[in-house]
Amino acid sequence: MQIKQTVCSFFLALWAMPKRYTIPVAALVMVGIFYLAAFVIEKPVNFSYAGPTCTNRLTLLPQIHKSPNSSGYVAQPARIMSIGRWPIAARSVCVSATRAPQPGVAKVSLAPYGGVFARQTFAIKVDSPVIADTKVLDAPIPVSRPLKMQLTGRDNVFSYVLKIGDKQVDCEEKDAVLTCDIEKLELAQSKSYPTKLVRQFKGKDIAIVMSKSVQTLSAITITDTSIKANETVYAKPTEIVVTADKKIITAEVVLYRMEGEDRKEMSSVTAITETGYVVKISEELPRLMSYELVAKKVEAADGSGLVQAHALPFKVSGGPKVTGVNVGTTGVPINSTVVVSFDQSLSETQDVSKFVTLSGGATIVGKKGEQLLIAVSGVPKCGDFSIQLTGDLQSRYDIGGQSAWNYSGRTICHTIGTIGTSSQGRAINAYYFGSGATAVLYTGAIHGSESSTKLLMDRWIQELEAKARDIPAHMTVVVVPTVNPDGYARGSRVNARNVDLNRNFATSDWQKDITTVGNQPFPGGGGESAMSEPETKAIAALAQRLRPKVILSYHSIGGMVAANQAGNSTALAATYAQLSGYRNITGQSDTTFEYAVTGTADDWYAQAIGVPSLLIELGSHTYHQFERNQTAMWAMINS
Repeated sequence: MQIKQTVCSFFLALWAMPKRYTIPVAALVMVGIFYLAAFVIEKPVNFSYAGPTCTNRLTLLPQIHKSPNSSGYVAQPARIMSIGRWPIAARSVCVSATRAPQPGVAKVSLAPYGGVFARQTFAIKVDSPVIADTKVLDAPIPVSRPLKMQLTGRDNVFSYVLKIGDKQVDCEEKDAVLTCDIEKLELAQSKSYPTKLVRQFKGKDIAIVMSKSVQTLSAITITDTSIKANETVYAKPTEIVVTADKKIITAEVVLYRMEGEDRKEMSSVTAITETGYVVKISEELPRLMSYELVAKKVEAADGSGLVQAHALPFKVSGGPKVTGVNVGTTGVPINSTVVVSFDQSLSETQDVSKFVTLSGGATIVGKKGEQLLIAVSGVPKCGDFSIQLTGDLQSRYDIGGQSAWNYSGRTICHTIGTIGTSSQGRAINAYYFGSGATAVLYTGAIHGSESSTKLLMDRWIQELEAKARDIPAHMTVVVVPTVNPDGYARGSRVNARNVDLNRNFATSDWQKDITTVGNQPFPGGGGESAMSEPETKAIAALAQRLRPKVILSYHSIGGMVAANQAGNSTALAATYAQLSGYRNITGQSDTTFEYAVTGTADDWYAQAIGVPSLLIELGSHTYHQFERNQTAMWAMINS
């Protein structure tokens, strides 16, 4: 009642005042009434993650108003009105979070000096935070592009961090889109990583928004190049085509010329194609140089890139260069064609005869691709010839300067004659070197299982061909590599009719039934009769015709020499043993071999035609031991 009387008295007094005071005082009173009501009425405010969160509220003398921080929020006057430098009122109050906002309702107050007098109270309604759409992480992601995720609304309250593996990157929110620059993480392509999207408040983790395994995109693979790695290019390249397994949108490519440890950038232009890119070479590449095409950075349409810079080293050639010839320097077959091969095809229009000099009867046949063909049909037996090329032969791309080459050769110096055939029809061949009246005969593989002797004869033929000019003019050297071709083909000691040929000769001790090298009975091993085998007859007929000064019969594996003691064979055996290092068992054969030896070729040579011979047992069944026998074999010719 007293308050009512007081209020009434106040308004009566106000009414009685002069009019010039009534209106201002009344206005001031009304303002005061509304201002005081603000302290009593609690103001609801919807918290905004997009920020700022503000509401209209008049605050006098805003500079003295403070807000306690106990609720996790603070209120601050905003939209200040001033007279001069002095703020007198604020039209709004803005609320901000000091701790991570939690869904629900929180209260915050604003009062002079933070006290209880004239306190304004605000009820802050907080909704759930915005949600990030992380479906983009369900598919493989590029490692060279920023990762973008849509938010359900703007968020200026929280910050976000993307953690991939043991690395992390801050994400930036703009217009409700979260952008994470994962290129900074230097992730590997084609790899899975444990990934988390973390919500933070003032730098501290608040919540894990998403946690899953994320796969990065597979890298770009260069599947083909028009010039292959380390290739020597013979043409004049104007472009290099590169094919990739993905659609390319950008490519940073540089062509270098290698200059020792340094490299010089060449002028080129890169164009993107449907299947990759093409590097257009702006200038003709200097010849005989090395180059490297380097794709420093390539990006595919899906955002993937190269695992690392792709380097394509290559060379460009000079003109045609000789890479080989199909014959050696000796033993070139008469009537054959010498093929000189180049590293590239020759010009189809150039007249090569102007740049080729031949001697000895050789003639140009022609050219074919990368080959120059020379006929030696006009060169006589054991005749010398030469081929000389200038450096001016051109390639099919009209490039020259590398073809200078010299070759000297000699046609074959031996002839081959068939002295008979085996029981199965295989030829028994003899190789003849020289044309003198005095002969030396070398034979191998009378026992087919003694392959080292045939190999030694092959090496001896090569040696004689290479050194045919060393054979004395009065000499003829004859070599029969394989007396028993059927046994050699089967790896058998005996021939195809199961006869030991070195027991089949018509000597005074020939026997039909013999013993093996293991001292076991071998019925019929000496043949049905002496000289019954075609191989025996063939070598015997050759020996009779030649009447050589010495015959050398090679066997294995005793490592010894024995003379048949005809003529000067004993002295020859001593010489051979000394030069080869084999034991000389001349005169000791009866006690050396632990099995009976009858009907041998060497005894027949002595008894039937009186020709000296040496039986040489090599030290191996399979190795020719040429180096050990070489000097001794020459000594038999020159003795």
